Amino acid sequence: MKIKTLGMIVAASLISLGGECAMAARTAPHIEGKLVVQVIGEVKAVDVAAHRVTIANAQGVETQLNVSADMHDLDKLPLGTRIKSSALQPVTLTPVGQEKLQEAIPGDKRFVAQVTSVDSASGVVMLKDADNLPIEVRASDARQAAALARGTTVRVEVVSKEKASK
Repeated sequence: MKIKTLGMIVAASLISLGGECAMAARTAPHIEGKLVVQVIGEVKAVDVAAHRVTIANAQGVETQLNVSADMHDLDKLPLGTRIKSSALQPVTLTPVGQEKLQEAIPGDKRFVAQVTSVDSASGVVMLKDADNLPIEVRASDARQAAALARGTTVRVEVVSKEKASK
């Protein structure tokens, strides 16, 4: 009887430990959103048919902006025109624990930042990078964003166009 009871206790302990290991092995939840990107540079190309403008910044990094179909004079935009605008770029935020913060460098596909504030009503998450640069992300789901606490370290990963369209 004692051996049977002891066996059941050991089995129950192993099952509970296995459950904890499985919980720890799960990946952190991703929060999808849009990163507000400031685009400053010169017009390098204009695609009137696709309503797209290519901007090159001072470092030569190119960004393509989709322009509203309401803009009828796009063909009159001269190359070399200085542009200052903002764009929304699809990203995912993933809590990563205590990783070192990284700079948000234009053109990089990922960096690590820290949550400075969250607006749980609108889903706006404010971050800072290693240079204390303020970064705004508009979460797709405000409830998920509300789960992020101030001080949480997150990996910000740019979602490729192929992933975003799936």
